[in-house]
Amino acid sequence: MEVGRLKTLVGSMDGDNPVNGLQAVAELHREIGRAEAALVRRARLAGLSWEAIAHALGVSKQAVHKKYGKR
Repeated sequence: MEVGRLKTLVGSMDGDNPVNGLQAVAELHREIGRAEAALVRRARLAGLSWEAIAHALGVSKQAVHKKYGKR
């Protein structure tokens, strides 16, 4: 995830055009989803339990396992 790109997207949300802001929000959602998935993979490879990952994400163990457990 490129920090500069995220800053640009966040900056786009403050403009006068709400469509551009909504597009920036949609792209931020996609970027965050990719980053979360990559970090969950890294955490599992490092030996973290589903419970520890769930706690870090602020969700239930079942929710994180359902979302990432079959990958």
